[in-house]
Amino acid sequence: MKILVINGDCIQTNTSANLCHLAYLRGLLAAGHQVTVLSADGRDYTIDPAMTIPEQVKQYTVYGVSFYEKLSLRKRKNENSALTSGLKKVDTSVSSGSVHTAVTKIKSAILSLYGVHGIYATFVRKAQKFKLDERFDYIISISTPVTSHLLTHNLLKARHIKGAHWIQIWEDPWYSDAYGFNSKEKIRMEEKRLLSYAEKVCYVSPLTLENQKCLFPESAHKMFWQPLPFYYQSDTMSDSQQGGNRYGYFGDYVPVARNLEPFYIAAKKTGIEVNICGNPSNLFQSTEQIHIHPRLPLDELKPIENGTNVLVFLCNRKGGQIPGKIYQYSATNKIILFIMDGTEEEQRVLKDFFGKYNRYVFCQNTVDDIAKAIRKIETDNIGDVQNVPLDEFNPVKTITNILEAGR
Repeated sequence: MKILVINGDCIQTNTSANLCHLAYLRGLLAAGHQVTVLSADGRDYTIDPAMTIPEQVKQYTVYGVSFYEKLSLRKRKNENSALTSGLKKVDTSVSSGSVHTAVTKIKSAILSLYGVHGIYATFVRKAQKFKLDERFDYIISISTPVTSHLLTHNLLKARHIKGAHWIQIWEDPWYSDAYGFNSKEKIRMEEKRLLSYAEKVCYVSPLTLENQKCLFPESAHKMFWQPLPFYYQSDTMSDSQQGGNRYGYFGDYVPVARNLEPFYIAAKKTGIEVNICGNPSNLFQSTEQIHIHPRLPLDELKPIENGTNVLVFLCNRKGGQIPGKIYQYSATNKIILFIMDGTEEEQRVLKDFFGKYNRYVFCQNTVDDIAKAIRKIETDNIGDVQNVPLDEFNPVKTITNILEAGR
């Protein structure tokens, strides 16, 4: 079949969302489909060489970077943004806290000018002029960002693209996102509008599915869920060397979304060797056994992953979203420490789903329970847990199930 995938980001930047986007593309190709992609032009972005789009994919890109985003991208490349430089010139005696507050207020004011879709509104305005004559069996719009769905609607409405079926994949909900940034009524109303346009809506967590059905009952009949696909094969995460277990947490851990502190304390208490890679990298201090790293490019991260034989997975504090790392970890032959968080009901649903695979060492997100689980791992007392790759989250299976549900 002919599939058109639409995403409003530059897919070749190193983010967890983009790793999943690439996995969807590879799954479609492996299933024998012809794949076309419309996404953002990457000329202003930092491209990760490891984030390659398969050459069999027909690519179209649109340049639509806003002025605000240009400033932000320059800052990420360690250049002085005009905004921050201006503030420093105004008063160099201002405390760093005051500068941060002032910058935050200015950023909020600028972002408000772009409307409910923020900086991505510029991309949509330019990309909605895109046209393709061919007809597709499926059109799949993937958020993040949410504007992927808005762009798809605008293109279909203008008859600039044509397809038999349209599926929206929401890797994260918008109004009820785990970080709590978007809890505004105008966001909820726009999300409701976007959902109303789709033929089918796919979420990546059973908890998110139920939450979204309650929030948007008028679209509940078109909603379903499928797990995220893993994005590279298990042989890229080989067994570590002899000499004891090495633990690794690879992912962001902003406290409002994920509470990594109990694991950090338990790691110090039990004396295990750990690498923590992600943001914010200044939240914890490195010790002789615990090594703190910022977010790393894939080519720098992989050697650390390869030297790790216990992968640490941490659930979100709320919202029901399942961090996509668990699917990748499940494709390895490594021990997985599965730290549960959220409400009792959320934890029950997650354990019911993941527990059936007999693949994970579960614990609560408390210092004592994590330390107890670590001791079980250290004494090889993990019961009947099987440290073998699961094929359940294979990209071909995932995308095939999504297409079948979207008919």
